[in-house]
Amino acid sequence: MNSNQLNIILGISLSLIPYFILAYIPVWDQLRYSKRTAVLSGLACIAANILSVSLIIAIFPDWDKVRVVHSLFFLLVYIVVFLINVKAEAPKLLFIALLVKSYADFVVSMAKYLEVNFTVNWLNQVYIKTSYSFYFNLFQLLMLTCTYFLIWAFFRKKITKVVQTNNKAWNYIWVVPLIYFIIYVAFSAMDTDLIQTWQFLLFNLVAFLGFYLIYFIVIEMLEQSEKNAILSENNRMMNQQLVLQKNYYQMFGESIDNIRKSEHDLRHHLNHVKSLVENDKRDKAQDYIGKIIDTQPSLNKVVFCHNDTINALVGYYADLCQREEIELELALSVPERLTIDDVDLCVIFGNLLENAVEASRKITKGKKHIFVASQTSGNKLLITADNTYEEALRVKNGTYLSSKRKNAAGIGLASITAVAKKYGGQAFFKAENQKFQASIILKTEA
Repeated sequence: MNSNQLNIILGISLSLIPYFILAYIPVWDQLRYSKRTAVLSGLACIAANILSVSLIIAIFPDWDKVRVVHSLFFLLVYIVVFLINVKAEAPKLLFIALLVKSYADFVVSMAKYLEVNFTVNWLNQVYIKTSYSFYFNLFQLLMLTCTYFLIWAFFRKKITKVVQTNNKAWNYIWVVPLIYFIIYVAFSAMDTDLIQTWQFLLFNLVAFLGFYLIYFIVIEMLEQSEKNAILSENNRMMNQQLVLQKNYYQMFGESIDNIRKSEHDLRHHLNHVKSLVENDKRDKAQDYIGKIIDTQPSLNKVVFCHNDTINALVGYYADLCQREEIELELALSVPERLTIDDVDLCVIFGNLLENAVEASRKITKGKKHIFVASQTSGNKLLITADNTYEEALRVKNGTYLSSKRKNAAGIGLASITAVAKKYGGQAFFKAENQKFQASIILKTEA
């Protein structure tokens, strides 16, 4: 293996491996197949690229005539492999792939600029246009060393987070990095004399930084849009909770009054029972005792656990389920005091119960059943909810879509997930055998 072949292997590896890693950072937990499959498919693409370049250079000495076509072909191959390996929406994956491509193009163009200037101005040699020369690879490595960590952090902290959002804008924003790619292709055909000018350097820097500023602004807008949607849902839940708590305390007060009245009347009931027993009218005494028991007021309808906030919310849905003939089974254990904010508790329990009731209303045949349970275990609050459903649920790439908004993720489930993450926990959702299941884990201590 000669030095030219080694330079080709090193150059293509530098032009691909760092960018494969970047592309998979935001979607590493959304792979359609195993991680091993993703790695092997990437290595196969790199090997095919190296082999094809070596063969083309051997057959066509004037490599530049086919270089652009070859690059476009393999770009399509990489994108297709990326789309196959990751179970996310195509527009999101296109945005990530083209975003990575824009960074790769910047590194290549800067390496080419440095190579030309170093050869002409430092070595005082005539620059001969070649592919993957030693100096080109050296300057590629230098550019990656200087910039890769910053771009890696950008993908890790910003892109990973924003791909979790659901917004119609995803259908269009992938066009922005596509425009950068088109500009790069147009300018990559520049003459060597133009590549070594300071204007080329300035254009490269301004174009790259300008486009990445646009990406940052777009990402911030997407994140803010998602936050606004969740905030709106939380405000709705909070307003509902204020009304429910008012009704709850009113019902609780009425129940206490009824119990006091019942205690006041108990002496008269006992005297009457005593009279029936003394007159040997035991059957009538038993019937009377039964009537007393049936008419005794209870707190069961207003107290479901030790937490008044949950009592108010659950009481509303318990009454609603009773009116609409939906079987509601509860096994709630929520402490009176938690480090979890009441509003966040309402977001979780409110959305779970609201979604369950909506699904039950649509059932035309079969049992309408909702089960909600919670318990504390160590420093965690565990919440589970199951409900039957009839209509087919719409799922896209593992995300349950809203029944109210076309092709948009359910805000309720997104709000639950956001609250779970806020308290260092997790939320899991699963639907099978006409039963929707939700499991939420929250840490009750910081």
